[in-house]
Amino acid sequence: MYFLQPLALLFLAAALVPPLLHLFQRRRPPDVAFPAVRYLRQTEREASRTIRLRHLLLLLLRVGAVALIALAAARPVVPKRVGVGHEPTALCLVFDNSLSSGAVSGGARAFDDLAARARETLQAAQASDALWLIGADGIARRGSPAELLRAVAALRPEPVRLDLSAAVATGAQLVRSSGYARGEVHVLSDLQRTAFGQGDSAAAGLPLLFYHPAAEAPANRAVVSARAVPATWVAARGATVGAAPGMSGVAVVIGGAPAPRGAKVTVAASVGGRAGPRSLAAPGDAVLLPATAPAAGWAAGAVSLEPDELRADDQRSFAVRVVTAATVAVSPRADLGRFVTEALGVLAGAGQIRPGQGSGVLLGESAPPSGAAVVFPPHDPVDLGAANRALAAAGVPWRFGEPVEREDTLAAPQLSGVSGVQVRRRYRLEAVPVPGEPPRGVLARAGGDPWLVRAGRVVVVGSRLVPEETALPLTGGFVRFLADLVNRIAAGEEGILEAAPGDPVPLPENVSALAVGGDSLQPVVGGRAATAPASPGVYPLLAGEADTVGVLVVAPDPRESDLRRASAGELATLFPGARAVVASNAGAYAAERFRGAGRSELTGLLLLLALLLLVVEGVVAAGGIRRRNGG
Repeated sequence: MYFLQPLALLFLAAALVPPLLHLFQRRRPPDVAFPAVRYLRQTEREASRTIRLRHLLLLLLRVGAVALIALAAARPVVPKRVGVGHEPTALCLVFDNSLSSGAVSGGARAFDDLAARARETLQAAQASDALWLIGADGIARRGSPAELLRAVAALRPEPVRLDLSAAVATGAQLVRSSGYARGEVHVLSDLQRTAFGQGDSAAAGLPLLFYHPAAEAPANRAVVSARAVPATWVAARGATVGAAPGMSGVAVVIGGAPAPRGAKVTVAASVGGRAGPRSLAAPGDAVLLPATAPAAGWAAGAVSLEPDELRADDQRSFAVRVVTAATVAVSPRADLGRFVTEALGVLAGAGQIRPGQGSGVLLGESAPPSGAAVVFPPHDPVDLGAANRALAAAGVPWRFGEPVEREDTLAAPQLSGVSGVQVRRRYRLEAVPVPGEPPRGVLARAGGDPWLVRAGRVVVVGSRLVPEETALPLTGGFVRFLADLVNRIAAGEEGILEAAPGDPVPLPENVSALAVGGDSLQPVVGGRAATAPASPGVYPLLAGEADTVGVLVVAPDPRESDLRRASAGELATLFPGARAVVASNAGAYAAERFRGAGRSELTGLLLLLALLLLVVEGVVAAGGIRRRNGG
């Protein structure tokens, strides 16, 4: 037996009221001493037996009526018929074992509570039911009760995010297409608000049963963002030098909800395995932790907080590229404009580049026969033919095409500070056809056309970096962009990609493998999307088997750190037309699953019995009054 409202059982104490009233109302007949009434004693003794029996019956009727009303308020649920199950049902069980399910509240993980409910449901299922299980990976698995029980036993909290709206829509589609007359979708989750995407009417008309642990969501702090600033560090005399002196380090954002009470906590960073600086922060704070560059190369780092009730988001990985300052030369005939000249001076003063000639990066309006270069359109259109011939001689499969004068927006998902910048004037970059090969090396586009491309160690820009042609020189990230251009992009490196576990990641074109741990390599196809590894961490992107050209940083989705729970009203809005029920205890959930098949709520029966007892009590009490009155 289950009680849907167990706190109502406290009203059983009201059953003590009738006995107490009977005790207080007891009266002892007065003794009569004169002889004239002695003959009445025998009659009194005979009548007192009847009165005591009537009082006892009234007491029992009143106690029983009060007890039945209290039990009815607790809404007990019992099996209808022992050994008889429910009608065949199509059931999709959505088990949200995402990162937040590892949160501890009341001494227990939410995951363990959800797993217990999943086992109960599958144990109550029958061989005639159609069953599916959707976990945090979003994959629907069909199986028998025994098979899905084994699948539940193998589940663990995963560092991923499950879109519950999408999972419910998938479950509703499976149930509707099963051909069963009865169908249900169950969602076992901590019901984070952030776990729900757009509202969906796919479950309209279906029983939609939500279960969440009864304990309140715990307060939570989390590292929701950690990035090296800038993404490329230049090691100079053992110190890290950034785009501006004193501004290099690790930019950290602290989040999480519900907001904890108390003082700020310690935030610590490590780079390349070496402990770094610490600071104090609270949810909502953004801090910059200064850092020292390790040896040149790709370095992995981590930012951590003091542990709380959800430990999976108390640490976050990041990566940084550490380089030695590139030697940069400007072609004598090039007219790069005042902004590029001044930016190069700032970089030279900060130690991020070394002015000079020879083996290094050449900035100009034509490509050299060999070596690294950044090629801009010529200031004089008359020189366009010569610039294209120089590109062809250097083996660059790109050329400057026709001029374009219109407002376009740059799109460069792999370059920081470039996307969204306006371009007013440019040359359309055209790929020189190579038999059997598609155009490759596009790093940024303007109006859908290539604007920044790379072939080997030669980078071609579609506009001169002057305000008349693009707003990029006027942005705060221009100096940093120029530093990346000469120190990383012209070296053939791709930079740092970020993704959540299991998410699709568009890969650069020259990447052929992903290092997934130790000596293990996962082959990938450059220029296409790959699935990010399931475990957070830093994964090198390889061109060939040994040349690291970039890294992929896998970190949890920040939305998983917000543990605030969606209300029943919000769920009703998200799933219009569905017969949604929200349960927060095992009894309420058990009473609702399989549409309550095989179970019955006794509330109505108990109220009917209580009414019957009160009617009998009234009849017995009225009979006693009539007799006392001589009726």
